[in-house]
Amino acid sequence: MKIYTAAALLSLASAVMAFETTVPCLMWSPKNYVKSSVETSSQLVISKSDATQTIMSSLTSDICSAKVIAIVNQPEIHSNDFTRTGFEEAFSNLKEQSNNAQSHSQIEYVANGVDIEQVAKKIARQCDSSIAILDASTVTSDDLVEQESPIIAIVSLPSAHNDISTLKQNDDLLGELIQTVETKFENDYVIIYTSSDAKPVTTSQKLYRRAPEAVKSLPIFAKYQLFTPGVFMVLGVVFLLLFIAGTGITWLAGIQTPVRFEPKSKKN
Repeated sequence: MKIYTAAALLSLASAVMAFETTVPCLMWSPKNYVKSSVETSSQLVISKSDATQTIMSSLTSDICSAKVIAIVNQPEIHSNDFTRTGFEEAFSNLKEQSNNAQSHSQIEYVANGVDIEQVAKKIARQCDSSIAILDASTVTSDDLVEQESPIIAIVSLPSAHNDISTLKQNDDLLGELIQTVETKFENDYVIIYTSSDAKPVTTSQKLYRRAPEAVKSLPIFAKYQLFTPGVFMVLGVVFLLLFIAGTGITWLAGIQTPVRFEPKSKKN
């Protein structure tokens, strides 16, 4: 039984680490350029290579009719950051825009980040367009020159390192970017918000980096994010497997053979 328990704990640890080094991908548009429901993968965490194809399959066939396709790169972002205590105001523009969009889709867990350049190249190849690198802090409507094919723009935001103020500033930059695009092209655009790099994880930093300065005076369960949906899911599966294995082993150990066999009855 100890062997089964050790194996289960090792599986649990590896699964938790797999969730830690993932990034989300949010896609939305005021028009029907994004499929609302897409079969992402049979696994909860999809690989970096599979993410590119999944993102492409999340875009509709008339994606090349959009004027702007902006791929926003927020390094070291995690899905849990959107619901973390103390981070409510850090994604106000992101949540408002994506929730109110006519079409939207989301991939929660992409292992080790999204290959943003590869995604941009695939979209540019499909739409026979070129790729533009824009600075979120200085972009203006003059940078968005109308053309027959869509503008494929890669917009990188500064790395926040779990700093709420930086995340808020980046969210404001995202809002300004969308406002600039809407001023130029109204609602004819697509936003792909993701990250090229996952958060680095070390044993000594796991709990510390989850406690922002603004919430260090809160109780421990409000201060630290000790459990995530992925952890609960893995715990449920592990406990179920342990119960089934323990029950089976107990039944096998309880099997007893008869000490003697009755002789066959003789026929008269």
